[in-house]
Amino acid sequence: MTIESRMTTRRRFVATMATASAALALPAIAARAQSGKELVFAGFGGAYQEGQVKALFEPFEKETGIRIIATTGVELARLKAQVGSNNVEWDLISLPDRLRYTALLEGLLEKLDYSRFSVADLLPQTVTDYCCGCVTFAAQLTYNNEVFSGQPTPTTWRDMWDTDKFKGRRGMLSSVTYLLEFALLADGVPKEKLYPLDVERSLKSLEKFKRTAVWWTQFPQVEQMLLSREIVMTPWTRGVTSQLAGKPIRVSYDGAAISYEGWVIPKGSKNYDQAMRFIEFAIRPDRQAELTKYIAYGPTNRKAFPLVAPSVLDLLPSASRNFDAGFLFNGEWWGPNLARVTERFNEWRLS
Repeated sequence: MTIESRMTTRRRFVATMATASAALALPAIAARAQSGKELVFAGFGGAYQEGQVKALFEPFEKETGIRIIATTGVELARLKAQVGSNNVEWDLISLPDRLRYTALLEGLLEKLDYSRFSVADLLPQTVTDYCCGCVTFAAQLTYNNEVFSGQPTPTTWRDMWDTDKFKGRRGMLSSVTYLLEFALLADGVPKEKLYPLDVERSLKSLEKFKRTAVWWTQFPQVEQMLLSREIVMTPWTRGVTSQLAGKPIRVSYDGAAISYEGWVIPKGSKNYDQAMRFIEFAIRPDRQAELTKYIAYGPTNRKAFPLVAPSVLDLLPSASRNFDAGFLFNGEWWGPNLARVTERFNEWRLS
């Protein structure tokens, strides 16, 4: 039984969030006309969202006349506030799997109407009742290959933990998801036995870098840190994009955490029909292939694969070789454990 079917009737809101919603609302969006000719999208910004604008939003407006207003700042607290106050300002979100479970548990998502189009060609791991996969991505070992010119290059998480063989400062993602898995792989846990995660073992493994790593918070900042050699390697999700842009950055899919983002519609969206129309448009093979020109995330539509240049497809997480080399990030485990484990991780960081 899927998590969607188990949680459909569960609706748990934090009562105090309703009073906070006014402060969280975006005034410019709140003032927009509800004419059915606009959709408000909430994303994560950066090169990914710029690519979404070019490959998806602008062509959609040209075809349908429906304008997409692209905003940033996806936070489930904001979404809870909007839904709880019956003042939903977002119509679309591309939500990572690590947040999907929690959003569903809290009753924040509309069920998608797949009678309007077929999802038969999408990777089945990325399609659920409330979420339609838009991209695959991977958090993987990423390094500055000029640093290791003429010497062995790091390819595994054990290599990243081996500071004697591979010199240089490490970067670390200041987020509990992905990082705990990598720490366990470095400590010898087989990828097929990662879940349920041994949190304390992960933190013990991470002690090696607790005081010495650069703990970064924003995905776009990592490229400059690698290029300036402030760090020589790090877990990251955008290394392939930098590599394709000609930067001296390379990635390894060995032990990569492969996950996906999916299109979701917030509960109470004022423009459900238009949002469903956009999702149908965005999962078309040509649109997904076009998006790979801007960000090196993999298509979820298998018919998009032949439309992507082979030199690019070979580097994307959807490619079977890369998919098999990594492991599938388990959003079903993280969903009910995210808050608890994040609290424990933050305590560890401060200790």
